[in-house]
Amino acid sequence: MAGWLPGTVFAALFLAYPFLLRGGEGGTAGAAPFVIAPVLIWRAGRARGAMRWLLAGLGGALAAGAWWLGPEVSRWVPAVAFLFVAWGFGRTLIHPPPLIERMVRLQYRDIPDYLLAYLRRLTWLWTVFFLLLACISAALGLWGTETGWFWFHAVGIYGAMIVLLMGEFLYRRRRFSELGEMPLPHETFLAIVREGRRLWEE
Repeated sequence: MAGWLPGTVFAALFLAYPFLLRGGEGGTAGAAPFVIAPVLIWRAGRARGAMRWLLAGLGGALAAGAWWLGPEVSRWVPAVAFLFVAWGFGRTLIHPPPLIERMVRLQYRDIPDYLLAYLRRLTWLWTVFFLLLACISAALGLWGTETGWFWFHAVGIYGAMIVLLMGEFLYRRRRFSELGEMPLPHETFLAIVREGRRLWEE
């Protein structure tokens, strides 16, 4: 199996998750955690380092929550996922290099010293961003309507990510213009898809 295929399937399931729950009471909504949890645990077995624990923890929490709490736990899956992603970013601030620096090194082996502090701050920004998404997701799970929950998770989070990615890209081009041409965000994304395992190697 091509190395990129499991990651693509995993990403597709995450993107489809709000639609699996849309309009479901029991049925698809109730089954979704038991479909997603084994995929997460299977991916954990193929991952390394922190990513293994991140995926295994999320899969285990999802399966246990669905078993004990029933279909309602489905609405909490994204909030827990965002917390785990924030943890994935944040732990690299304690155990460097920071995650954004690791991403940049997938495309550039040599990084000017003056950029390292910026990449660390950017890792902080993404950590806080995912914590904020987790809080909003949890609030919608507690008090939001089904429609509000759906549109936030199906559209809102990706719109926010695009704004942050493009805003940072434009700022970086202006702030560090001496670096010349920089890869577009989608090129960086493809590099992460191809070689993402290296991000989590200690």
